[in-house]
Amino acid sequence: MSKVDDIKNLKRQQKAITPTEVLTGSVGETINVLSNNVENKQERKDEKKVERKRVSFDLRTDLHKELKMQSILQEKNIYLLIEEAVEKYLNELKQK
Repeated sequence: MSKVDDIKNLKRQQKAITPTEVLTGSVGETINVLSNNVENKQERKDEKKVERKRVSFDLRTDLHKELKMQSILQEKNIYLLIEEAVEKYLNELKQK
């Protein structure tokens, strides 16, 4: 089983883990993540109001794997992480 699958299974069991714990294999503590779930549900409701355009592009596999792991750990969709990164990049360009 891959590390991504391990993370998904632990999330399904409502256990919070850090990337270091996954990589070292020392996962075992149970932490309640109910407050994170409430916050994420509110964010998702707010996100439904935003108009989006579907796009398609190629991405290196190593970047996609890391992005997927981060989306699981942060309990956010991949597109939200990408939107945040693009917004940050565009804001930095405007400030120059």
